[in-house]
Amino acid sequence: MLAKEWKSENLLFSAFNINESSLAKSIFDSNLPVQAFDPTFKDWSLGEYEKLIGSSDQASSCREVGAFYFRKISTQDGTIIGYIQLELNAPHLHTLWVPMLCILPQYQQRGFGAEIIESTINEARSCADIQRVGLNVYAENIKAFRFWFKQGFTQLKAFEPEFEFGKEYNSLVLYRELEA
Repeated sequence: MLAKEWKSENLLFSAFNINESSLAKSIFDSNLPVQAFDPTFKDWSLGEYEKLIGSSDQASSCREVGAFYFRKISTQDGTIIGYIQLELNAPHLHTLWVPMLCILPQYQQRGFGAEIIESTINEARSCADIQRVGLNVYAENIKAFRFWFKQGFTQLKAFEPEFEFGKEYNSLVLYRELEA
């Protein structure tokens, strides 16, 4: 199992409890203005967050295909700054998939994102044989694309046009190979 809690230099990662679905939703909703160029950021119901929290940590092992984890991120003094979702061995074996990284706007561009990614990769690798990390980002979300590219996600594996809200978006599937 992925640890329910771990620390990095400046951050604390911890599992959500079922009573924190409103907190998870509020973190996500703080980024809703991004919806103009990223259809991921639509108004999700509270029930969706309850499902995410309920499905987290259900895998019997980190080696299980699609093992899903949902972690709250706070500073060492307890200030909540965001969350991350991860799937191990998805969509392929030895792959860490990051379905969502959501950081409150006031904590973006302060170095936390890079620390979150590196700490999450290290934690995932401590319990599973992870050789690469993948995610998707919309080309129209230039700020997010630049962030991921700066974090080493430079391998473009797919370019998929999508139509949402009467508009075309371009989903990019990016990967980062990890050193042995």
